[in-house]
Amino acid sequence: MKQLVNSISILILFIVISNDLIASKDQESDSIKITKTVNEFYNWYLTSIKEKKYSAFKPKFVESKNGMTTLDYSEYFNNLKIHKFSDSLIKREKQSYCECIENLGKVKYTEFQKTIFTDLDEYQQTKCDFGNYYRWTGGQEPIDGIRINEIKFISNNSVLVIINYFETDTNEDKRYHWGENHLTLIKLDNEWFIDQIDSWKGH
Repeated sequence: MKQLVNSISILILFIVISNDLIASKDQESDSIKITKTVNEFYNWYLTSIKEKKYSAFKPKFVESKNGMTTLDYSEYFNNLKIHKFSDSLIKREKQSYCECIENLGKVKYTEFQKTIFTDLDEYQQTKCDFGNYYRWTGGQEPIDGIRINEIKFISNNSVLVIINYFETDTNEDKRYHWGENHLTLIKLDNEWFIDQIDSWKGH
């Protein structure tokens, strides 16, 4: 009887260790995918900013069919989808422009081009000041890049990624790291998607 109990104990221990090893390997594999997703998104985003491809990383003001002003964010949202933003995050991002679009719908596009929206206050009053800051890094100045500091698994299908930013001093060939931002990624159909990017945490 004692031998049977010992055998069962050893079997249970083996199963626990095996499960831990499998979980560890799964997390290691997932960490690689998560790192790739985060880096590829920010590489695209920061390159688009540097190359001034404005419609690629934010909505643009255009004329609607009835001659009024509206936003065209088709290219922007297509890029977010390509760079693995979740459907729920894209939906929330679209909703954030609803008030701006509603206000723009009262402005003729010809007037918008000529005399209206000549300073930041007018953009702020109509909730259309999204061009005054960088949406996914925060702040009004571009950064050179990001560094992943930590990946924390919340569950098998959810993870928190902590990043900070860096600027490069070309004269001294050094990088200066600062700030902090948090990203939440979720796993869907064995792929990792960015589901939330928090506000910039500052220096």
